Amino acid sequence: MALTPKQQAVIAASAKGRKALRELDAQALADLEKQYDDAVQDIRQMIAAMAGAAGVVSTAALPALLLQIQARLGNLASARNAALLQGIDQAATIGVTPFTPTVNAAQLDSIRAEAVQFVRGHVGADKLKLSDRIWRIDRHANEIVSQAVQNAVVRGEGAAQAARDFLARGIRPPADIDLAKNAATAGNIADSVEEGLMTGRGAPLDNAMRVMRTEINRSHTKAYQKSAAADDDSIGTQFMLSPRHPRVDICDMHARANLFGLGAGVYPHGRSPLPAHVNTLSFEVIVYRDEVTDADKAGKQTVVEFLDTVPIPDRKGILGVNKNEAFEAGKLPASQVNSRWRDVKRRIKRSKVD
Repeated sequence: MALTPKQQAVIAASAKGRKALRELDAQALADLEKQYDDAVQDIRQMIAAMAGAAGVVSTAALPALLLQIQARLGNLASARNAALLQGIDQAATIGVTPFTPTVNAAQLDSIRAEAVQFVRGHVGADKLKLSDRIWRIDRHANEIVSQAVQNAVVRGEGAAQAARDFLARGIRPPADIDLAKNAATAGNIADSVEEGLMTGRGAPLDNAMRVMRTEINRSHTKAYQKSAAADDDSIGTQFMLSPRHPRVDICDMHARANLFGLGAGVYPHGRSPLPAHVNTLSFEVIVYRDEVTDADKAGKQTVVEFLDTVPIPDRKGILGVNKNEAFEAGKLPASQVNSRWRDVKRRIKRSKVD
C-alpha cells in the first residue's frame, strides 16, 4: 500500500535530518579541533614567556608554568563541554523534527528533552557515563602535558649541568648531551605538548572527538527512535549503513539480517541495536506497517541462519576472526554474537570444564 502524504513527508524530512546531522557532526569536530589548537597556541605563549630571553625554562620556573597550563586546560575543558552539550541538544532537535506531520508538538518536545537526558545519564558496556568519559579525557590531558613539560625541563637542565661538568674538565661534551640541552627550550617543550595533546590515536583530542561524535549520534538516534515509536502507523525502524561505512563489521549484520520478519535490517520499536559501536555512522529510517510485505514475513531468520548465508570474509568482518572460528566450530551461541571475544572465550572455557 502506498504511503500517505504525511508519511512521505516524514521520510523526506528524515533524509534532510540526516544531512543536517552530518553537517552538525562535521562542524562540531572542526570546532573541537580548533579549541584544542587554540589551547596549544596559548600554552606555547606561556612557555615562551616563562623561558624569557634565554629561551630555556628552568626547574625553578616549572611549578608556576604548570599552574598556568593546568588553568588553560581547565578553560579548554569548559569550552569543550559546553560545545558537547550544545551538540547533543541540537542532534536531539534534528531527530524529532521529521515527525512534526504525525506527532503532536508537545510530545516531540518531551521526547527531545528525554533524549538529551538519556545521553547524559547513559551507562555504557564499560560501566562509564558521559561525565566519567570526560573526566578521563581531562585527566589524561593533564598527565600528558605535565609529564611532557617536566621531563623536558629536567632533561634539559640535567644535560646542561653535565655539559658544564665536561667543559670544566676540559672535555668536549658528547653530542647526545648537546642535543639533550635543547630539550628545555621553549620551542621543544611546546612541540612535546602539542604532540601529546593533538597527535595520534588515543590522544586527548582523538578521544574527545570520539566522544563528541558518539554522543551527538546517540542523542539523534534516541530522539528519532522515540519519535518514530510515537507515530501510530509505524512498525519499527530500519538500520541503514552510512555511505561512508568504511569496512564490514557488526553493523553489516544489523543492516542485512531479517530477524523479525519485517524486512532486512528492520527492528520493532525498542529492539534496534543502533548505535552498535562508538564512532558509528549508521542511521535509521522509520518503517510503516503497510511497507512490510509477505516476502518480508516469510523471510524471517535467526542470527545463526543469517550468519550461515554470509561469505566467510564478510563473516570474519562481522564477528572478528576469533569469534568466527568459534562460530564455525559451533561454539558461538546467538546470544553472544555481540559479546566481546574475551567473554566468549571465558564461556567456552567454562563449558569445557563442565
